[in-house]
Amino acid sequence: MAHSDASHGSLTQGVVPLLAGLSLAALSGAVMKGLSNELPAFLIVWVRFLGFAALMLPVVLWRQGKARAFAPVMPKAQLLRGAMMAAGTACFIIAARTLDFANAITLLYVYPFLITLLAPFFLNEPPRLLTFLGVASGFVGVLLVARPSTDGLAVAGTPFALAAGALIAGQMILNRRLGGAVDPLLTSFWGACVVTMMVTPFAPWIWQAVTMAQAGKLALLALMAAMSQTLVTIAFSRAPAADLAPFTYMEIIAGVGIGFTVFGTLPDALSFLGMAIIIASGIMVARVQRGRITARRQPKI
Repeated sequence: MAHSDASHGSLTQGVVPLLAGLSLAALSGAVMKGLSNELPAFLIVWVRFLGFAALMLPVVLWRQGKARAFAPVMPKAQLLRGAMMAAGTACFIIAARTLDFANAITLLYVYPFLITLLAPFFLNEPPRLLTFLGVASGFVGVLLVARPSTDGLAVAGTPFALAAGALIAGQMILNRRLGGAVDPLLTSFWGACVVTMMVTPFAPWIWQAVTMAQAGKLALLALMAAMSQTLVTIAFSRAPAADLAPFTYMEIIAGVGIGFTVFGTLPDALSFLGMAIIIASGIMVARVQRGRITARRQPKI
């Protein structure tokens, strides 16, 4: 019983770093889309994760020591997670080149559904109808915000966006699986190292000279990647993956806020309705979860 309460009672502890991480990811996505028209996708991925690993290295050495930093627990899972990170990032950059950004984001958000569907099989987390309904209603909110064009989906980037969503779902599942055995800082660091090791052999063929402005954006991407990936990894180590899934839609709201702040684009009434639905979906899951915890803690008579 104590273990059950611990696993279910940590939703709030997971939501806070998740929302912070997703907000940074939304900002990172906007920067990546701008760079995707200027630089090769794999160059962006390589520099982003090379910088990510370099930034995390002194933190991991300080917190974990040399022995633990370079001898990861569950190495096969760490390698698989890193490979998914590399492939998912590359797929989204390729998709964003040919798809309208709204269409790309909508297709990407297949991943909360996949997390909810896969969690019972890969994480032994019991399926919950209300959690799935929260994910479904949140996706309705995404559609109202993004309003993808059906004509715009019939382009070459569509399968890449769907693949990116599937790969993100797999990465989140592994975040949760690793969270019980590995410090999130190590998981985040090793993910960046695996991506860097995978892409570095291709560096001579993907490298091209960059301007000072592009170098600054790439450095910013590395910093945001280190922070966002670590925060999301921490979130999934603290709370059940399926219960966090509806909250992943909050990245859409963060993206809208960034668009307004940076570009001055004010959402219309339908977008505000969509954001309200997304927020309500997250609140519904949180309240149901809190009620379940309270019921478990009531004394049995």
